[in-house]
Amino acid sequence: MAQTNNEVRETLSKFLRAVESRDIERIMAFFNEDAQMFSPMGIFPSRLDGRAAIGKQFGAILEAVKAQAGGALKLDPQDIDVRELGTDAALITFHLKMPGPLHRRSFVMTRNSGGWRIAHIHASIASPV
Repeated sequence: MAQTNNEVRETLSKFLRAVESRDIERIMAFFNEDAQMFSPMGIFPSRLDGRAAIGKQFGAILEAVKAQAGGALKLDPQDIDVRELGTDAALITFHLKMPGPLHRRSFVMTRNSGGWRIAHIHASIASPV
């Protein structure tokens, strides 16, 4: 149990560092081919199915970051909770310390021969009301 928790946390950390690097290939290597995502971006209102669709969304995020913050990006996960869902799956919930409303994240990760990979992300921004 502790080993899974540590492995999942380490994978999450590496993923967040990849996003900070703004290297789309490095980011996408963390996703299962059939991964799904709910994006916090209004231009992606539906579920994103598959690595290619998720890659387009991350490309848009990186462009928005470049335009708003000059390209600087620091992701600081808070209140990380890891729950095992059997021997090869885990649910990770946390929020990102960012200005403005609460940025919530839920990840489902699965373990395969390549290690832990993202199967699903649900990203949301808390409404102020």
